[in-house]
Amino acid sequence: MSRYIEIRPDDALPEPLVLAVGDVVRLAATGARVLSGRAVELVGILTEGVVGTDGSVLTPLGPPGVVLFRAREPGDALVRVVTGDPFGAPADHDVAVRVGT
Repeated sequence: MSRYIEIRPDDALPEPLVLAVGDVVRLAATGARVLSGRAVELVGILTEGVVGTDGSVLTPLGPPGVVLFRAREPGDALVRVVTGDPFGAPADHDVAVRVGT
């Protein structure tokens, strides 16, 4: 069974981050990309929203705040996660990911 894994801003990222095929990882970040490997895919760089009482989706203004990755196949990958203010002082963090079966 696949897992949904949430990594909060205060959480230290382990090296490597060990996942299983099908796992989805949610990071508090303003951007990301896969630098190398095919073991993980970037699902999206997203802005959070909520459903209003009338059924419409409400989204705050500002930069995205969530990044989703999915472990797609066994192997290794290197991902870059961007945190901080993307317009002022962004910070890059490279994270090694190992995906097992």
